[in-house]
Amino acid sequence: MKRAFGIFLLLLIILTALCSPATALTTRAGDLVIIDGVIEDDLYVAGNNIIITGTVMGDVIAAGGRVEFRGNITQDLTVMAGDIIITGSVGDDIRVAAGTLDMQGEVRDDLIIASGDALVASRSTIGGELSFRSGHMQMLGSVAGDAMGSGGEITVGGQIDGHADLEAGELTILPAAGIGGNLRYMSPERATIPEGTVGGDVEFIQGVEGDADEGIGVFSVIWWLFQYVVLTIIGLVVIAIWPKKMNALAERTRTSPVKAFLTGLGLMLGAWILAALLLITLVGIPIGVLIILLILAVLYFARVITGLWIGKYIFAKIGHESKHWHELVLGVLILLLLSDLPLVGWLVYLVATFIPLGNYYYGTKNTL
Repeated sequence: MKRAFGIFLLLLIILTALCSPATALTTRAGDLVIIDGVIEDDLYVAGNNIIITGTVMGDVIAAGGRVEFRGNITQDLTVMAGDIIITGSVGDDIRVAAGTLDMQGEVRDDLIIASGDALVASRSTIGGELSFRSGHMQMLGSVAGDAMGSGGEITVGGQIDGHADLEAGELTILPAAGIGGNLRYMSPERATIPEGTVGGDVEFIQGVEGDADEGIGVFSVIWWLFQYVVLTIIGLVVIAIWPKKMNALAERTRTSPVKAFLTGLGLMLGAWILAALLLITLVGIPIGVLIILLILAVLYFARVITGLWIGKYIFAKIGHESKHWHELVLGVLILLLLSDLPLVGWLVYLVATFIPLGNYYYGTKNTL
């Protein structure tokens, strides 16, 4: 249930981003991307390390290893990264999928979080509601609306003007905290609630030990998010370098899928057998290792192509105009969700890998 909630938050982030008008796309590969000045448009950026210090007159959507936002934007901020630091001001909503979040800025509407560790610092202000799923949440800022979420450890030390609905393995209410409405919480044990911190009623629900435990579902959600971010970044970079090639490979997915699948399966088995044979010989070890690394790269590359095709198919079915990056972001998300299904997930993974591999082989063969 916890994992489903975390993935649902990510799905909400992606679908909301895709419904936003896309008027500008900035994708840069490299160790550091710095964006400053005034941008009279929406901003879309991906990279390893991203620092945004300027003013954006629109939405910001960012994906990377580490993202730091110090500037000001007039609309929404949507971020997917390993580490996220927010010290700036956001005019509408903030949606975050991260390993760690350090929130010290201002958001004038809702803050939605799916993360491993999250800090909403005392200087931060949330003009709307706070929704979260975190392994460890420290809520020390101020929330004008309601606060709802779950986590392994939740600490409340800030001001919540509305109601609070929490599910925690361990809930701590600090004396400095204030909840204007009702507090409803589920936990294995009752929390110590300082007198005067809750303005309304307090409802405690005895949870089964481990129902809200940090270890159940949290790390699987973070790993799932990590895979999604990595695949998305790889796809954005590859599309930026070979847009026509990627589009052509995605379009070939529907052409002779059975033949392409069997060809891809044969190529992959052959590569593994060749690598194993080389590894048992002293001279062939370097080449064997190189082949294994190449296989791993191909596995990611193939799923990016399948994700792009899925996105194209969905946007075509709903009759929505889209860009390649729209198709990639949505398609990779759906592919990972399908690959995670019980019983059939492994089959989805194999199909998503071997069909693009077979198509790439035939495409390369035809050009020779």
